[in-house]
Amino acid sequence: MDQLQQRREDLLLLREKASKYALYGVYIASVSVIIATLLVSYFMVDAITLDGIILAQTSNIALWTVDAMPFLFAAWGQYASHRMAHEADNLVQSKTQSLREALTKADFTSKAKSDFFAKMSHELRTPINSIIGMSDLVLETNLTREQRRHVDIIKSSASGLLTLINDLLDFSKIEAGKLELEDIEFDLRDCVEKSVTLLAQQAHAKGLVLTNLIQSDVPGRLRGDPGRLRQIIINLLGNAIKFTHSGEVVLSVKKLHDDSADRVRLHVEVADTGIGISAKEQARLFQPYNQGGAATTRRYGGTGLGLTISKELAEAMSGQIGVKSQEGRGSVFWFTAEFRKPAAAVIVPAPARVDLKGLRVLVADGNIPARIALVDQLKALGMEVQSIGNGAAALQMIRAAAGSAFRFDLVLVDMFLPNLSGEELGREVMSHPDTRDTVLVILTSAGVRGDAQRLNQIGFAGYFGKPIPPENLHEALRAVMATRGMDEQERQRAGLVTKYTLSGMRRNPARLLLVEDSEVNREILLKMLSKLGYSADIAENGRAAVQAATHEDYGLILMDLHLPDISGTEAIEAIRTLTSARGKTPIVVLTAGASDEETARCRTLAVTDFLTKPVDSNVLADALKRYQITPTSATADAPLPESLAAASPGTKKPVPDAKLVEIFISEATQRLESLRDALAFDDARRAAREAHTLKSSSTYFQAGDMRDAAAQLEEMADKGNLDQAQPVLKKLEEAYARLRDSLIKK
Repeated sequence: MDQLQQRREDLLLLREKASKYALYGVYIASVSVIIATLLVSYFMVDAITLDGIILAQTSNIALWTVDAMPFLFAAWGQYASHRMAHEADNLVQSKTQSLREALTKADFTSKAKSDFFAKMSHELRTPINSIIGMSDLVLETNLTREQRRHVDIIKSSASGLLTLINDLLDFSKIEAGKLELEDIEFDLRDCVEKSVTLLAQQAHAKGLVLTNLIQSDVPGRLRGDPGRLRQIIINLLGNAIKFTHSGEVVLSVKKLHDDSADRVRLHVEVADTGIGISAKEQARLFQPYNQGGAATTRRYGGTGLGLTISKELAEAMSGQIGVKSQEGRGSVFWFTAEFRKPAAAVIVPAPARVDLKGLRVLVADGNIPARIALVDQLKALGMEVQSIGNGAAALQMIRAAAGSAFRFDLVLVDMFLPNLSGEELGREVMSHPDTRDTVLVILTSAGVRGDAQRLNQIGFAGYFGKPIPPENLHEALRAVMATRGMDEQERQRAGLVTKYTLSGMRRNPARLLLVEDSEVNREILLKMLSKLGYSADIAENGRAAVQAATHEDYGLILMDLHLPDISGTEAIEAIRTLTSARGKTPIVVLTAGASDEETARCRTLAVTDFLTKPVDSNVLADALKRYQITPTSATADAPLPESLAAASPGTKKPVPDAKLVEIFISEATQRLESLRDALAFDDARRAAREAHTLKSSSTYFQAGDMRDAAAQLEEMADKGNLDQAQPVLKKLEEAYARLRDSLIKK
């Protein structure tokens, strides 16, 4: 269309020039006639006079002919130029109309093709997601080993088919020039680690070592499209694992240095020790449907679209993709991508403490298996659930319940509902004052880039792909329900709750770090934390604690003082020297008896609190609430199980936990051996540490004689008086032997 318009403008310009040149011809002809007449007059009467000029004109017919010819040619030229321009204009109009009709037809065909792919992707993904969702539910039941293997195969096959459909849909978007990217803030490390975790089992099954290395200068949070970044990484990692039979696969991420103040360029590599690629195959590796030859395709399967899509995605993110490989010696696939830096360092708040029990929920989904699976999961969380299969009926139910005691607190709607789409349903609900405060979440099996921004403006609180993994459902619902009561402008600024914002919430400063060298104490504290709804990272010594606190944001650090390399107080001192906000992280000391000197030193280092070992679960829960550490697990309010009764002091008849007993016996045996060596070499510091740990771990089993003997040895070691330690060591060994025998019998 643009070329025809340009051609038309050129022809009009040509017509103007032709008219101009014809006019010039008239001027020249007129001058020629005047000069000719004057010359004839001069030769006829020997002078240029008016009478001579009249005589020349009246007596010389040939001169008249000469005079008329220029004017005739000029007139013909003018007519010809106008005729030519008119015909050209008609031609351009005809071609323009033909092209317009062709473009209209092409747009219709392209739209029809896009609509077809969108519809088919939904129709195909919906039953596949149902298979995956129902497989998850079946896997949570009691199955035989053979049944579990069969269900795993079903789920794996469905996931593979879903990947194939996603590839074909992406490729169709690329061909149509409709590839779009999101622009949201995300946690880069979480994105990379989730990608690696997704394929870890696949690598482990082949005996491969799968590792990821992220350089320390790579920013933690960026703005861009995490889904597309993750898609490229998973594609490259999946290929590396597929074509590697032994050795390792390493994912590395580094920042490319540039002078941009608001953008970051990343360089990502996936190196493997696989079969490698010949130079000939490398030349056409990123072409559609190419997979390194027919033999490779037959042996390893796949569509050959993954690398083509990855190339387009990398280029869409202002980057490139390439490969370095030698046949038989492995490959290194790399790509670069550009992301924006966040406007400011934003800490995504964890969802408020929301009780999901008793909430009234409506599930609107036209796919029956998917609806049943979701309803069962919601009921398991204690919700009152109703379900419906079409949008118009769902809207009637929401309006009928509005204003009554049976109104819906939460509505989960499928994007492609029959009769009334999920988006249209949301607009209707948000447009009515009686239903406007309903929390809306949209579920889709065929999400499109740009959906999130539009749905956020409509008033939806959450946007998730189908099916929501059962392990994430509780967290997702707590997060969306936390938006209830928020000002609408504030909610829109915060944005939709998605899987990426959930990742950010998991990495917020509500994370815990447990620093404890005793495996028994770690196991007990982790179980306590788990039953209170928390999870924690582990550091087994002081140096590991300092390193973890340097690179991660923690809401609270639980720190043992007696550690094997550097003491707890030394670790706290190192953390307090950090210049960032991480240096001010609240620290709670765990101790079975700190000295006055240790206590005073901890106070000067701004230690927040002291918890005495053995730690009571209620005391621990109160401490975590005081420091506003929000639980993130569905078990947040669950009571401690009977198996942990042995870990709670004051119980008359503890019920030992089998795993805990096993860990205790193994650790206590090793620490007693280490204590003997320390006493033999007069190593008071080591002896004090081992005795301290034995004292605290034995307390959980209410072994008073063992605890007393260990405490006595610790006191002797602290004072440097080990001369009389052997008799006390013998008492400790005898007490341990009695405890071990009683635990084994139970």
